[in-house]
Amino acid sequence: MIRKNVSLDEAQLRKLQPLLDKNGGNLSAAIREIIDLVSPGPESNGTPDEIAENLRQKGSFPEIRERLIQSGECVMMSQQTMKWLVKNSAGKLMDEDVVHELLNPYFLNTVDELKECLNYNSKSMGWKIEVSCSFKEEVEPESFTMDFIGGNRDFRDLLVEAVCLFLARWMNFDVEAVHLKSNSITIYLRRFVWDDLQKPAPGVRKYFGSKDLLYREIEQKPAFWVTLAELYTKFNYQRVNLDKSFFEALVAGKLPDISKYFEIAADRSLREIPLSELLPLFKYLVVASQLVNDVEICAEKGKEHIKIRHDYSEESVVLTLIHLFSNVFNAGWHNFSVSYVSELIIFDFSLPDTSTQDAVKISPYLDI
Repeated sequence: MIRKNVSLDEAQLRKLQPLLDKNGGNLSAAIREIIDLVSPGPESNGTPDEIAENLRQKGSFPEIRERLIQSGECVMMSQQTMKWLVKNSAGKLMDEDVVHELLNPYFLNTVDELKECLNYNSKSMGWKIEVSCSFKEEVEPESFTMDFIGGNRDFRDLLVEAVCLFLARWMNFDVEAVHLKSNSITIYLRRFVWDDLQKPAPGVRKYFGSKDLLYREIEQKPAFWVTLAELYTKFNYQRVNLDKSFFEALVAGKLPDISKYFEIAADRSLREIPLSELLPLFKYLVVASQLVNDVEICAEKGKEHIKIRHDYSEESVVLTLIHLFSNVFNAGWHNFSVSYVSELIIFDFSLPDTSTQDAVKISPYLDI
């Protein structure tokens, strides 16, 4: 027996992992099997590389899949089942341990290593997805793209989400854009450092986690949300969503202050929110509360106005709404006039701009 020292890096050891598993972790046995694989016999045709590739495709990868299925680590499912699972979990982010089951952060330190791992797993597991990267020859690129081509469309969606979560968590890359085609997905990534690791990066949340908060809240309090959904359904959504302080003020005959809701949502004071941002936020919060039926906004410069549609018949209720909403715009130092007819309230902000503080504080007037 001849003993020699052999130098292998982590990437090469990972490629040997299937043979190491097969031989009980015996590295020498794994090396001997590789030599047997690449050594052509009398009946062989082709180069050693071609023979090795053919043997891997016919032997090693199917054996890996069979072993994983027999051990219960992996299961087979139909495309219809996969499609149902993906469709009904869309918008919910994968848990971190699920991502790590697929991509081990202790072995993957660079984008190239991640690409090699994905392509190797694709071959060994039969995903039929080819992964490629495009970026400048930099040690730490500021931006790059990844292409995922082929394979099952639904599984491709899951794989892309897992990769984006991994890149954001462990390599400080966030998703800048996602381009979907019939047989491929291209993701555009840019370097980004996210301080709060308990929350998903903004791009990941935008493209893959639009309903993540909803799913997780339902999981925490399922009875509450099921009951609430039943009530809203039975009453055809003719319900008003109020917090306790708002309700307490109304019962006490006081005018509630709703400015704080806008400041909490925007994470800044109303004076720091420009009108172009305040109007969409106003629509978002007021319609979500069900205080009114709809809000139509026009944010065109010099023609800013909103039309609020409701179904209240009592004039006192309408006037209370006008005062509620007026206080919000007053707190933001925005000039406006108000008019209302029947089931419509109109706030018009297309007034001449003023530069003095006293002029900004002018109270709105009602055209009744």
